[in-house]
This record gives sequence, structure tokens and C-alpha cells, in this order.
Amino acid sequence: MMSRAVKEAIVITIVVVVIAFIVNYTRDEGISLIADGDAFRIQTNAEFMVAEDARGHFDAGTAMFLDAREVDLFEAGHIEGAMNLPSTSGEVNSLAYLVPANPDLICYSAAATERQAGVVADKLLEIGFKKVYVLHGGLEAWEEEGLPTAKGN
Repeated sequence: MMSRAVKEAIVITIVVVVIAFIVNYTRDEGISLIADGDAFRIQTNAEFMVAEDARGHFDAGTAMFLDAREVDLFEAGHIEGAMNLPSTSGEVNSLAYLVPANPDLICYSAAATERQAGVVADKLLEIGFKKVYVLHGGLEAWEEEGLPTAKGN
């Protein structure tokens, strides 16, 4: 049999959880308990591009590919010809000289860290680029299509 203290602790826990749900539900900035349809898609102002469409740009040489991952991951493998522009660096402004030319820019990272590509893409849009895309599925989607990759710098 449970002691009185254990029973009281269970009741108190249940009451606290119920109150927490009520407060969360009534606050505007509460955490959504049911995922919106787009809840797991990264938040970015850039458009998404699938690997097949990115391949067209790659083959035609009409886009710059920007790898948003850290240097060590970039050196371990990246899209052939891509430039490393980690989301944690402040180097996005170094591309500002290209804004007047307005090239197509395709940002990517690993699928699990696609948010990094979104961060870089948003920074590029903020400094004036107009045609910025995030590669949906990241480097893994590119590799699944059997497209060219490279290692090192």
C-alpha cells in the first residue's frame, strides 16, 4: 500500500500538471501541443528547392552553392564547387559585392540541421539577394541523386 505522503505527492503532481496545461493554453506565447501542418519545416523566408531542380542549376553553372555547415563537416564532404559559409560565422556580408549581379544562391546543410541553411539564406536575403534557395533534404538529398561531391577545401 502507498503511504499517505506518496498519495499526496501524486495528487499535487496531477494538479500542477493540469494548471500548467491551462496556463499554457491561455497564454498567447504558449507552446503548441499539437503540431501545425508546417511545424517541422524550418522557418525561413527563402524558397526551398529539391535536389533535381538544383541539379539543373549545377549542370548549367547558373547558381552558387553555399554549405552552411561547420568547416570540418564541409571538408569531410560537400557539393562539388560549393563555398563554405557556416551559419555561425559572420562571413555572409563578404558576399555583398555580388548583390548587384543577383546570382541564384542555393544554401544547404545536412538534412538534420537544415535550419543552418535557412539561417544563412535569411542573412543573404537581408543584405539584398533576391534569388536565394534552401536545398530541401540537404547534402543527403544531393547524394541520393548521385550528384557530384568533393572533399577538402
